[in-house]
Amino acid sequence: MCPTTTRSLPAPSEVPCLDTYASLPLSIAQVCLVALPQPVLDLPATLALIAYQQRRNYAAYCSHRKRLLAQLQELRW
Repeated sequence: MCPTTTRSLPAPSEVPCLDTYASLPLSIAQVCLVALPQPVLDLPATLALIAYQQRRNYAAYCSHRKRLLAQLQELRW
């Protein structure tokens, strides 16, 4: 596997002023996106990430569907 490179942080002049949005809380994902260096993904890594996300989304779909069907089954008389 070849090493990935990271993007450098933007210069202060490139960062928009957030004073008007000071009351908006940041999510953990937003903090990680800004604070941690982001890897530049090559094609195999990108495809692997997409496959992982699709597997996780399908597992969540099945779990939620199973729960919903059980709830609907309880409503039958």
